Amino acid sequence: SSLFTIPPGVTLYCSEHLTYTRQGEENIRFHGCVCDAQGNVRQQINGSTITCGHPGNPANGLTQGTQFNLNDVAKFVCNTGYRLEGAAQSQCLANGQWSSTLPACRGKSALPRGAGLPPVLTDCSAFPKSSLKCYKFMGSTKENISAAALRAFVLMAEGCRVCPWQAWFNTSPGRRVAVAVFIRGLTMAVPGTHGWTHSPAWVTAIPSLLLLSFLSEIDQGSCGDPGIPAYGRREGSTFRHGDSLKFECQPAFELKGQKTITCQKSSQWSAQKPVCVFSCFFNFTTPSGIVLSPNYPEEYGSSLHCVWLIIAKPESRIHLAFNDFDVEPQFDFLAVKDGGTAESPVLGTFSGSQIPSSLTSSGHVARLEFQTDHSMEKRGFNITFTTFRHNECPDPGVPVNGKRFGDSLQLGSSVSFLCDEGFIRTHGSETITCILKEGNVVWNNAVLRCEAPCGGHLTSPSGTILSPGWPGFYKDSLSCAWVIEAQPGYPIKITFDRFKTEVNYDTLEVRDGRSYSSPLIGVYDGTQVPQFLISTSNYLYLLFTTDKSHSDIGFQIRYETVKLQSDHCLDPGIPVNGQRHGNDFYVGALVTFSCDSGYTLSDNEALECEPNFQWSRPLPSCEALCGGYIRGSSGTILSPGFPDFYPNNLNCTWTIETSHGKGVFFTFHTFHLENGHDYLLITENSSFAQPLKQLTGSRLPAPLSAGLFGNFSAQIRFISDFSMSYEGFNITFSEYDLEPCDEPEVPAYSIRKGLQFGVGDVLTFSCFPGYRLEGTARITCLGGRRRVWSSPLPRCVAECGSSVTGTQGVLLSPNYPINYNNNHECIYSIQTQPGKGIQLKARTFELEAGDVLKVYDGSNSSARLLGSFSRSEMLSTSINSTSSSMWLEFITNSENTSKGFELQFSSFELIKCEDPGIPQFGYKVHDEGHFAGSSVSFSCDPGYTLRGSRVLVCLTGERRAWDQPLPTCVAECGGSIKGETSGRILSPGYPTPYDHNLNCIWSIEAEAGCTIGLHFMVFHTEEFHDVLRIWDGPVENGILLKEMSGSILPGDIHSTFNSVILQFNTDFFTSKQGFAIQFSVSTATSCNDPGIPQNGSRSGDSKEAGDSIVFQCNPGYALQGEAKITCVQIENRFFWQPDPPSCTAPCGGILTGPAGVILSPQYPEPYPPGKECDWKLTVSPDYVIALVFNIFSLEPGYDFLHIYDGPDSLSPLIGSFYGSQLPERIESSSNSLFLAFRSDASVSNAGFVIEYTENPRESCFDPGSIKNGTRVGTDLKLGSTITYYCDGGYDIEGVSTLTCIMGEDGKPAWNKPRPTCTAPCGGQYTGSDGVVLSPNYPQNYTSGQVCLYFIVVPKDYVVFGQFAFFQTALNDIIEVHDGPNQHSRLLSSLSGSHTGESLPLATTNQILIKFSSKGQSTAKGFHFVYQAVPRTSATQCSSVPEPRYGRRLGSDFAVGAVVRFECSAGYVLQGSRSIECLTMPGALAQWNVSVPTCVVPCGGNLTERKGTILSPGFPEPYLNSLNCVWKISVPEGAGIQIQVISFVTEQNWDSLEVFDGGDNTATMLGSFSGTTVPALLNSTSNQLYLHFYSDISVSAAGFHLEYKTVGLSSCPEPPVPGNGLKVGERYLVNDVVSFQCEPGYALQGHSHISCMPGTVRRWNYPPPLCIAQCGGTAEEMEGVLLSPGFPGNYPSNLDCTWRILLPVGFGAHIQFLNFSTEPNHDFVEVRNGPYDTSNVIGRFSGTEIPGSLLSTSHETTVYFHSDHSQNKPGFKLEYQAYELQECPDPEPFANGVVRGAGYNVGQSISFECLPGYQLIGHPVLTCQHGTNRNWDHPLPRCEGMALGSP
Repeated sequence: SSLFTIPPGVTLYCSEHLTYTRQGEENIRFHGCVCDAQGNVRQQINGSTITCGHPGNPANGLTQGTQFNLNDVAKFVCNTGYRLEGAAQSQCLANGQWSSTLPACRGKSALPRGAGLPPVLTDCSAFPKSSLKCYKFMGSTKENISAAALRAFVLMAEGCRVCPWQAWFNTSPGRRVAVAVFIRGLTMAVPGTHGWTHSPAWVTAIPSLLLLSFLSEIDQGSCGDPGIPAYGRREGSTFRHGDSLKFECQPAFELKGQKTITCQKSSQWSAQKPVCVFSCFFNFTTPSGIVLSPNYPEEYGSSLHCVWLIIAKPESRIHLAFNDFDVEPQFDFLAVKDGGTAESPVLGTFSGSQIPSSLTSSGHVARLEFQTDHSMEKRGFNITFTTFRHNECPDPGVPVNGKRFGDSLQLGSSVSFLCDEGFIRTHGSETITCILKEGNVVWNNAVLRCEAPCGGHLTSPSGTILSPGWPGFYKDSLSCAWVIEAQPGYPIKITFDRFKTEVNYDTLEVRDGRSYSSPLIGVYDGTQVPQFLISTSNYLYLLFTTDKSHSDIGFQIRYETVKLQSDHCLDPGIPVNGQRHGNDFYVGALVTFSCDSGYTLSDNEALECEPNFQWSRPLPSCEALCGGYIRGSSGTILSPGFPDFYPNNLNCTWTIETSHGKGVFFTFHTFHLENGHDYLLITENSSFAQPLKQLTGSRLPAPLSAGLFGNFSAQIRFISDFSMSYEGFNITFSEYDLEPCDEPEVPAYSIRKGLQFGVGDVLTFSCFPGYRLEGTARITCLGGRRRVWSSPLPRCVAECGSSVTGTQGVLLSPNYPINYNNNHECIYSIQTQPGKGIQLKARTFELEAGDVLKVYDGSNSSARLLGSFSRSEMLSTSINSTSSSMWLEFITNSENTSKGFELQFSSFELIKCEDPGIPQFGYKVHDEGHFAGSSVSFSCDPGYTLRGSRVLVCLTGERRAWDQPLPTCVAECGGSIKGETSGRILSPGYPTPYDHNLNCIWSIEAEAGCTIGLHFMVFHTEEFHDVLRIWDGPVENGILLKEMSGSILPGDIHSTFNSVILQFNTDFFTSKQGFAIQFSVSTATSCNDPGIPQNGSRSGDSKEAGDSIVFQCNPGYALQGEAKITCVQIENRFFWQPDPPSCTAPCGGILTGPAGVILSPQYPEPYPPGKECDWKLTVSPDYVIALVFNIFSLEPGYDFLHIYDGPDSLSPLIGSFYGSQLPERIESSSNSLFLAFRSDASVSNAGFVIEYTENPRESCFDPGSIKNGTRVGTDLKLGSTITYYCDGGYDIEGVSTLTCIMGEDGKPAWNKPRPTCTAPCGGQYTGSDGVVLSPNYPQNYTSGQVCLYFIVVPKDYVVFGQFAFFQTALNDIIEVHDGPNQHSRLLSSLSGSHTGESLPLATTNQILIKFSSKGQSTAKGFHFVYQAVPRTSATQCSSVPEPRYGRRLGSDFAVGAVVRFECSAGYVLQGSRSIECLTMPGALAQWNVSVPTCVVPCGGNLTERKGTILSPGFPEPYLNSLNCVWKISVPEGAGIQIQVISFVTEQNWDSLEVFDGGDNTATMLGSFSGTTVPALLNSTSNQLYLHFYSDISVSAAGFHLEYKTVGLSSCPEPPVPGNGLKVGERYLVNDVVSFQCEPGYALQGHSHISCMPGTVRRWNYPPPLCIAQCGGTAEEMEGVLLSPGFPGNYPSNLDCTWRILLPVGFGAHIQFLNFSTEPNHDFVEVRNGPYDTSNVIGRFSGTEIPGSLLSTSHETTVYFHSDHSQNKPGFKLEYQAYELQECPDPEPFANGVVRGAGYNVGQSISFECLPGYQLIGHPVLTCQHGTNRNWDHPLPRCEGMALGSP
């Protein structure tokens, strides 16, 4: 903050008697004033100065300022090459917080926006020579290039024609800079090592565009400055990896969080910066200070009782000024007392949010008491206290957002105040005077309060508008309007200095006029605002509205009146995300605007400069809209509000239409949605039900092609929910070509629609009436290179029979219009709308004699026959039905055929029954309509039973009525459920209360080998009296699963048997709602998951029979139950034996281990009341016990933990502990401790967690190991020593040997602190080999250093060196000289990244390494390894070292010798595989090529039977932006097994994908990141495909994989089901085995199972079972029926019905092969028909096998009943279909009449004679059973009666 403005005539100075001291950059604060270095008053203080602490430095930037107290301003600047994003400065507020968040420094583009191309420099000779080398774009080699030199060249060359290259160069670890330069023109200047050259030949292909972009550098060796907590201090100022910072708080504040934090290798601090929270108890003795509620300005806690005492000098009084006050009204309050005791007089008690007036004590002590209840919490309070003498007024302080003039506090003196710009007076007076009032010295008015107003009418020529609450966050539910008025003719310009609001909800509307009805200029939220706005009149209206939730910093807007120019309009500005076209602002000039791709202009009209020098319309805006229709070959789609966060509750759809024959290709540039809640759906068929892609989260999707099926469009839908939002997405699209299809032909009897055959074009086919389309009616030309239709061409056929629906249509005979075939039996059914009848007419009808069409009035052949037609009998005939169904049977013989028929039908109205309604708790299953003959069927909801008729039929006749009353659905008392896979059990009468005195039993029985799970949806019974018991299996087993009553909802229950019994008993009194239980059946193949005990763990996950699981408890917990349980299988029952255990914190115990944990009983739950727990701790005799308290919370004054220094409670008491204060570390004097815990009968708290360890008696604490070094010595007793040694390249700092001595406090301690090993800056190195490290290695070196390293080897040798690691920042250089000083020949000069690079061989035995770090950024540095090698000669080449990660083959270095090289597994050779020593005329012998290096490849094809795969760079961290693919192929029939040796990648961002095949379309075995990866991965074929990709930021150590060839293992041979057979003998991966059952048995399970891939070979399903079921339908011409369980005994209480359904005209020949039932009680009935009332043709019981039976109907019923008692094997029968014949036709019957319905088996006819004739024979004949049909008696005859006969 700047110095105060001094009024004229007033002189301020610091008190001379106070000594001024300066400490660092901080000013010392004194009572009365704060002075700067020159003795000027800097700030009048109001008690202890409010401080905000250091705000931290922005990354790639710096914070300017030395004072960070109230009203001080911190300014932020960025390093060169970076631009500031955010506020350029921040002010310290009264709440101890900064007014704005820390800004960011982003890397700038080298060319500013709109700068255009640089001018062409025709003469480059002035440009200084550089070491730059151009990299030819199509050349064969890349060369590294200095980033700083390139930037200087591009920016300083003033447009010199730069070569078109792509240069890649490395800087420090984690920094990446990519530069791409393209220039126009055919000639160019290339900076080379020897001047300038021209290379025009290969420039012509370069686009005429210059683009230069730098990706900002990211320093990954540092964690960044975390700042200093408000009201706190920090020790430590470096933030590199491994650095630590320590924090502490000012007096009266408590540290919350970690006291020490460390910078980790992930460039993240090990913990958040701690905060300083005001203490709940403190005594103030300073003359001034502040009192804050705990956690202010955040919400204070509940159940507080805080006391503060302010104690001044005896001659002083205390003044309290309330700066902020907000506590829960009535329940939370602050009491201020005039004295130091609780009984002192109360000056005031305050609650609510009204800020109290100032208070003054009468004495020198004041007491503040703050109490809160258990519920709501508020912001709290901020109170400033000062002390003053009796003849002075209290210090009024400086108003927040204001200034103060005058310092005298004496009686009669005055002080003035003034609000800062943008703030107004809301309370108090601008001048106050110290007066004597009623014997007290007080100010005559309140102190000025300055606040940013909510709205106002502003008429000054310039000023500032601030959001209410500035510089803090604005308030909720605001509606503030400002009207700015200027002089007539003067427009108003507003400039946005700061703007940040809640996106979409808190908005600022700007209107061009004086009211809300004025034209809207724009609505702004988030951060997207224009730089400035100008009105067209002399008024401007601003309306700021906020919602009820989130708020932000708000805005700071400057306004000023602008003088209209006399010859042109003012600059109209440029819309955000847009461009302006036209820079002429004269009268009549037009200015237009356009938006960046993806944005839409709010107003497309041009702006015209009018004669009054005003623009015709306001500046338009560019917005990313919600959805739209986009047509074009390319474009951009942005989420609404992009780049701000998108709004909530969006449903946006974009339709992209491209040119005909084109598809759509999407590329994603930005993508961040709320994972799992906000979605982006992409489809190509306008249907989002099954989208092409559904995207969410923050991972950038891969490019995507749409429109493949040729609708030349794609649709994108974006859906966001009501909660969180993020940046959204930025997607570009483009077209790609699709190829057309060939024209198909038109099938016979069909119509084709569609004339276009391009990709996406659709052809539809339909058949002539009566024909059925066989195939696909709609085919589409598919895209891609296939040029095929989506389906084969359909065809139209006239079939033998059909089922048609509708109000009209056509029926055709088979093959129509071609003749039908012989021996047809065709059935046609017609179904029209319910309530309508059917009329049938023939357009063509040509049948041969003997071929017949029968028409029935209903839905089957049992309905009334409407007619039977042959030849041409149906022509000119109309047939009407009486229902909505009609049934036709067309039967042809084996003789001649004809054309057939074409029938037309249409519908007409019928009369209906009334709606019967729906039973409560039931529903309609089927409703055919309510017309005559139709039916309605009902069923009940799960758990209810139907009482009444399930089916109601609408009767025929004149009056329509239902044949039965409506049924009811009831929840019954008990029942038996068998064979159901799921269902529901309800208490009787549910959901109404159940009855009294019930005893209900439900049994649920599943198939053998299954278990039953019960899930409780509702449970409410009278506790203890109305009880539900659940039994596992039959009740007689005595296995009670659970007994329950009351209203607590039970958890899920699982049986181990295949049945459960539920027994519900109620008493005679109160009843409740009851229960609803859902049951489900699952196949039992293993035990249920026993779970993991809370506070414990388990070893083993297998739940197969015989498997065991072992349970362990966490330290401090005890196992309740057996540690090991085993899965037991008894027949089909699986269960754990014994029951799974639990882990509980015990109440006491005897502990004898060297270390352990002690927990309060039942921890982490609150301990129980009334507990007495004793622990006895005993360790080795020569050791003592140390206790460390991690958690401690006991009820104060009632619950205690007593600790005794010995084996029992008679030992000396160390202490009794209670409350929530964490006790200090405790150490025993002997090898035993006794702990006694006592809790009373009431309140319980969280309890305690205590760790204990044994320590040697009279020994020092373990000093630990040393980083970059080793330790020798482990003895810690008195007199022992420990010595530390540093690794190569490191120097030890401190004393290397420590001795354990007796300290001054009488306790053992080390005589010296532990030393450290550091890499020095420079030094002398001798010997045959060694290591040189950069300063601080492996941490980043510091900038501003020059280090000289002198290396000397024996005289007869020269120095050979290699950089094992090399990474420096820009401008940081390492120079290696071939000699002892800097004047020696330069061997190499390196900067950037050169890991693995070897130095040229030195010519002497000395080299000098000079390391210069000059830049602001730093890096990891270097690790240099050197060795002495023999000198070369004319016949001897220099010695060749082993390549890193490889081997050298050969040690002969003489002329003519050849040395070969090979790499370690996983590495490949880069360079020549062999080198040869050659003679050089007149010179030393030399190798013909350089020594190769070994590197890790990024991918490759691996065909060896075993091998190694490493991440690129391994064992160093891999690089960013990798995309590596490995394909492993081994011989056919073999598989691949990968063993993971090590694996570490960046979690979620860098992943290794493994595919079980030859490419990424195969099944993915897994996608692995972080450290989670299985130890083994197995392929299911002879190929594996691995894909590794890393993102643009953090990297990690990478991975090491070993693979080998293995035999493809097979699945175990599946068992053959009883009464079944297995098909398939191969059990390898993906092999399929099928199962079939013997006749009469039904397959239960899956008929096909396949051997699954994976690390363990298993079948995808268990083998099925073959079961003889209870009932069913048989439709084959022959078959077998079995009693349930056959050949075993059938169960009890069966009622099974089998129906044999054969074609019309066939009966069933039934023959029993086995038969044995309980005589008389269990029986089989065979019925001649489908109904229960059909004629019984046989009833059988006992053990005698029945004879064969013949049914005379095409529908036969077999019914089996068993009672509750004795069971037998049952029966096995075979049936065969036979063709039915009629008995001979009795007509003509001479002289008589035959009466009867038909001549089939079992039917009877009667004979009557005409008058005058007498019947001779039997009057009634019946058609007999048998294959040869005949009547049971001869046909009778009618003879004339003799005259006179009666």
